[in-house]
Amino acid sequence: MSKRIGKTRFNTMPRGPGTATLIGKGVCVSIIFSLVCTFFLSLISLVTENTYIDHYMQYVMVGVTMVSIFIGSVYATQQAESKGLIIGTLIGLIYVLISIGIGMEISQESISLFVLANKFMAGIAVGILGGLIGVNL
Repeated sequence: MSKRIGKTRFNTMPRGPGTATLIGKGVCVSIIFSLVCTFFLSLISLVTENTYIDHYMQYVMVGVTMVSIFIGSVYATQQAESKGLIIGTLIGLIYVLISIGIGMEISQESISLFVLANKFMAGIAVGILGGLIGVNL
């Protein structure tokens, strides 16, 4: 009698966490990294009396946002080992939605459509880049 080698329908490999769970973890990692960086930047801004830091703080915060999305996407897609484009895109999109919601609630200002589209495109692009790199690590 020959022994059958291979997977059957009932003998499948155990699956890891779902895509939604990985996206949630990636967004959480992004937000935590962003909060830690913001905390350190606020301490630096409070301790120093240099106007140079205050002048360029908005550009530094854009960089922190992009690095946060990148790190969250890499983290999630490393665990998933697939679907880098989808996971990275959704992490970038969700992070930007959360940050815009918080920013509009705090500042009570309206945002132009061009700025909104720019933030979404940048967040999605960095998320895709992080997703592609995370899958290949």
